[in-house]
Amino acid sequence: MLNLEARKRSIWLIIVLCFALVWPITKSTYLLFHPSHGVEVSNLRFGLNVIFEVLGLILLGVSLKIQKRSFKEFGLTFKFSDLGHALLLYFSFYILEIILFLFVPDLKSEPHNVEFYKSNITLFYFIFIIVNPFFEELIVRAYGITEFLHFFKKEEIAVLVSTLIQTSYHLYQGAIPAILNGLLFFIFSIYFAKKRRIIPIILVHGFFDIYAMIQLHGT
Repeated sequence: MLNLEARKRSIWLIIVLCFALVWPITKSTYLLFHPSHGVEVSNLRFGLNVIFEVLGLILLGVSLKIQKRSFKEFGLTFKFSDLGHALLLYFSFYILEIILFLFVPDLKSEPHNVEFYKSNITLFYFIFIIVNPFFEELIVRAYGITEFLHFFKKEEIAVLVSTLIQTSYHLYQGAIPAILNGLLFFIFSIYFAKKRRIIPIILVHGFFDIYAMIQLHGT
């Protein structure tokens, strides 16, 4: 039986993850079978997404405060070494992707339903690009892995569950792009489980979002 503190911790985990993940996973699954066919995302949609993600981060912050914990637990403090770690994470994925394509060239596939990156760059678009890496990496990666480790006591389970959850709400891009995303998320999860530093992961995630935005605007 869980003691009172453990029950409180598990309840908050369920509340935060349900708020943050039920809608993205539902939407991603729907788009996997019902592509958006290039419909642009409106500025209002970006605004709503920003509000949703900020509320998710606030909810996480409130849950930690009630439990007398803080974001510092996830390594949310900047160190200059984080820049080097971010570069190592990026090149690790880049090298693994090259090796994977050499052995399985059929895995090269353009992601679907990413037309929102082609939308006009507005204030809400810009804010979304900034907020999204914090939302995903703090909630699914840092918080998720920390709590899964606490309850399951196995690093492998924590890494796998976090990777599968994050991959599930990227299925809207198609099965193969989601697998490649999953490889990146797997590297991120291993890094966090070992180092407990989330800043390098947020930096790399943000870089990939900005790169996708620039690349698709140039097509």
